[in-house]
Amino acid sequence: MFRSRCFLLVPALLVSGLLSAHAKITLTRPADGDFVAAPQELVLEFDHAVRLTGLAVVTVSGERREIEPLPAAAAASFNIDLDGAMPPGEYYVVWQAIATDSHFSTGEFFFTVVAD
Repeated sequence: MFRSRCFLLVPALLVSGLLSAHAKITLTRPADGDFVAAPQELVLEFDHAVRLTGLAVVTVSGERREIEPLPAAAAASFNIDLDGAMPPGEYYVVWQAIATDSHFSTGEFFFTVVAD
């Protein structure tokens, strides 16, 4: 009897662990560490659906530009238009998201804009 309960418990624990995993970013464009001409958009792809709750582009001197409005619907992929010029320099993209399983995730990546 104990053995049969263990066989049921182990798969249940494995599945619950997979379901409660935090969302991870799988692709960004520009990619982390890239040297690029001024991008017109940001692309963020996650391993499962999330709702973006915060997104900002920050210069190394600390100037912060919040990206608003953010998409209201949860998705695994986002294409975010960047309005305005980005002069040459280093930029950090800081993001916050809530996964459909209610887990909160944050992250950042950076890229360098080079002169055309």
